Amino acid sequence: MEEAAMERLKTGVEGLDELIEGGLVRGDIHLLAGGPGTGKTVLAANVAYNAANAGENVVYATFEESAEYFKRNIGLMGLNFTPLEKEGRVNLVDLEALKGQQLETNMSTLIQATKDSKGTLLVIDSVTALLLACETQFEMRTFMKSVYNSLKSQGITTILTGSLVNGGRIGLEGFMTDSVMLLENWEDGVQMKTRFVILKMRGTNHSKKYHSVVFGPRFAVSRF
Repeated sequence: MEEAAMERLKTGVEGLDELIEGGLVRGDIHLLAGGPGTGKTVLAANVAYNAANAGENVVYATFEESAEYFKRNIGLMGLNFTPLEKEGRVNLVDLEALKGQQLETNMSTLIQATKDSKGTLLVIDSVTALLLACETQFEMRTFMKSVYNSLKSQGITTILTGSLVNGGRIGLEGFMTDSVMLLENWEDGVQMKTRFVILKMRGTNHSKKYHSVVFGPRFAVSRF
């Protein structure tokens, strides 16, 4: 497929779409990685919120916190998901309630929820928590390959949030996704700041520079 023919989903995040040729490639799987407190959930939630308000049907799966805690915490950032739920634009799937079930059961639940709501965007927050059920690298690789093939075959645009492992490395999921965006905390004198960089994005002539991140009522990416 030629780049010019690729359909894109606008993130609506200030400063981001212009770095990725107008938006995320539809049907691809995008990883948003970072350490604790870098804003992975905030950025993923902003994309989901903006997409839903632009007419997309969004399925947002939470694993590290319940759906109610997610709505409460993200509401403090100015994002109110409740009206979007009532309108049927957002379906919040509480994976925290499914802990202990087989990985395949969790994925089947998500794919079915996406089909039922005619979802065009799926957010899994976080894939790292989901992968904790894997006991070996082989099991993890097999599961990630199955997830990738299942989502790609359905043509679902997917955002995965993922934590860094083993001293700051991106895990196996970084090699099995179509794009990797990284959020990092760094020390600027006596202040901790957050920066953003796109490590890869297939089919996209993307920015390769670090960009500063602005937290507030809305998430924004600006030039460094």
